This record gives sequence, structure tokens and C-alpha cells, in this order.
Amino acid sequence: MTSPASPPKLDKYSKENPWYYKDLTSHLALDSRKLLEEYSHIPPEDIDAHVYKMRDVLWTHAPYPCIGEFKFLTLNLPKHPKYTHLLSLLQPSPATQGPYLLDLGCCVAQELRSLAHAGIPSTNLFGSDLNPSYLTTSYQLFNDASTFHGTLVSANIFSPTLFDSAFKGWEKKFKVVHAGLFLHLFNREQQIDVCERIVKLLREEGGSMFLGEMVGCAGGGERGPKASKFWGKGEERRQFLHDEDSFAKLWEDVAEVTGTKGKWKVESTFKQRANGEGDGDGGSKGCAFFTGEGIGWITFSVERVE
Repeated sequence: MTSPASPPKLDKYSKENPWYYKDLTSHLALDSRKLLEEYSHIPPEDIDAHVYKMRDVLWTHAPYPCIGEFKFLTLNLPKHPKYTHLLSLLQPSPATQGPYLLDLGCCVAQELRSLAHAGIPSTNLFGSDLNPSYLTTSYQLFNDASTFHGTLVSANIFSPTLFDSAFKGWEKKFKVVHAGLFLHLFNREQQIDVCERIVKLLREEGGSMFLGEMVGCAGGGERGPKASKFWGKGEERRQFLHDEDSFAKLWEDVAEVTGTKGKWKVESTFKQRANGEGDGDGGSKGCAFFTGEGIGWITFSVERVE
């Protein structure tokens, strides 16, 4: 008796991938709808059609799970425990320029639009993403080409010429660096490299802050698909996910390599996802890309204390 043939592997652009959700229902949070209504001035009855259309445009650019699962409109910063403090940090002073915020891996810069809607001057908001089409498409998504004056830059965070090209002039510029759904894309060694660059971007003064949120894992460890077909260019890697202890250890190593030991206050909260529970981000109700025991959601902040 012959065994059944294995199902063919899906191309990463296939809409049959489990992280390409066919139905928007329950995957677009109320605050995201409100942003599209009040900030983008899209009529409520047109929002679903607009989101479906823009999701498929973004999917053709780069089919990341955050696109397929409609997470590109999820607003995590307003739910972050440091959000109220963040707004106070970003209040402009008439005597000086800034303060500035950089959103790393900003996707369509939805968090920046939310901050602008909350009253932060968009001229003080910066975003960076590897995919330039996400950034250019974001103006169509949010209907704000003439009103959003933030700086959106395409860059590879690992580029050896990063601070001589895309991030030129950005050393020690930012009071706040945010990274949402970003660090969990990388293995631990790569995460240390990214965080070294984040330390370089932050102002060397008390109160400067790196904060964010991402998928986590109880005990910390490698998760996600190892197959190179998803990542492309022959690259094969597995992502390292964190809980509170593993994230604290990560930042200990970052402080060691950057010569900043004793200069940081690290806080994080990990919540393991129960069966059938959402990711904790207020967005979609599953996490089809990261699977297995212990998957959850971690929110973190790293504040410079001197």
C-alpha cells in the first residue's frame, strides 16, 4: 500500500498560506477603525473594502504574516504600559527641536499616524522599514499624502553603511525608539546587532527609551519556520522569542557590548497565550506563523537612567 503523497509546499505569495486571512471580521480592532474614520476620513461603510484592497496591494510587495493577518493596522503603542509617559516625552518644546521618535520596522507607519492623530507633530516622527513600497503605499492607505509630514526611510538595519546612508545624521538623535513586531523576526545574535544600533540612535541622556512589543515564548527560545523558502535568497534562520528573563539577559549582553552596563532600567511583561486566545495585541485571534507550546506576547521597555 502506497503512502499518500505529501501536499505541495505553498509559495510564500500564495493566499492559501494559513497567515493569509480571508475574512476581516474580528481582525480589525475598534481603535484601528476609528483611526481610519477620524484621521483618514474614510466613511465607515467603506473601511472594510478599503482594508481588503490595501492588504492585497501590500501582500504583493512582501507577504509577511503581519500583512496576511491584517496586523499592519494594529495599534500597539496606545496599549503599551508606557504610552502615557511616552506622550509626555514627545511633547514639543518651543526652545528646542524635537523630541523625536523613530519606529523601526514600521511597516505602513500606522503607529506614527496614531501618534499624529493624538497630537504629536508629525515632523517629529520618523519611521524605517526594509520594504520601500510599504512606506509609499502607506499614504494611500491613510489618505494623508498632503497632511503627514513625518520622515519615512527605507533601510536595512544590518547594512554596514547604515549610518553613512539611510540613517546619516541620526546618531544620538531620538528620545524614543519603538520596535513593534520587529525583534522577533531575528535570531538572538541578530537581535544583539539590532539593539547595538538602537543604543547608537538614542540620545545619551536619562529618560531616553527603547520600547516595543512582539510575539514571545515561555522560557525563551527559537521558534518559527526554518525553511529558507519563506525568507528568500537562500537564507535559513529561526527566530528567537523571549519572555521576561530571556529579554533581560539579552539587554545585559547589549549593555556589555555597547559599554553601557548599569545605565538601563529594563521592564517587560510576558503573557502566555491560552488555547483559542488572541495574541494579546488587540488584533487577530491567532498566530499562524509562530506555533507550539508556550507562545505568547511580550511588552517591554528599556529606559536610560544616566
